[in-house]
Amino acid sequence: MNKVYQYPNQRRVFSIIIPTVLSGLIVIYMLGEYLTTSSTEYTLPFGLLALIIFLDHFLSLSHPEKVTVSDHDIVFSGFGRHHTYTFDQIKRINIRKTAFTKSIYVRINEASLLKGRYWLNIETLSEGKELQELLTKLVETKHPLFKNFDRRSFDRTK
Repeated sequence: MNKVYQYPNQRRVFSIIIPTVLSGLIVIYMLGEYLTTSSTEYTLPFGLLALIIFLDHFLSLSHPEKVTVSDHDIVFSGFGRHHTYTFDQIKRINIRKTAFTKSIYVRINEASLLKGRYWLNIETLSEGKELQELLTKLVETKHPLFKNFDRRSFDRTK
């Protein structure tokens, strides 16, 4: 079994590629402003915010373009890079649903700033419900105590 779950091109371009490229350009521009001493009090905060977005999307791949599942591993891919986890290597996996969108937040093993944290929009992924069920089964296998644990990251209020 080698199953690929990916976003449609429009979603991939507008939600992943454009924000990453735009934030990278803003970082370069703000760095230039800062180094030429024509900076204002907004240069550093905007530059840092853009840097965080760029690192989150590009370096840590927390918004992967596609997810590939085979019989023995799961691969999160984006920007020509990938993070691969064999099912034997996964010791801990957590899934959180969001109340506002149909996204899930997946944490694998000891998730760090650079690897192990992934946002997946289930509604727009090709066969996203199937991927969510597969990840839920993986949670049940790795954490039987959390089998019926349906917790959300953000709860809706009135």
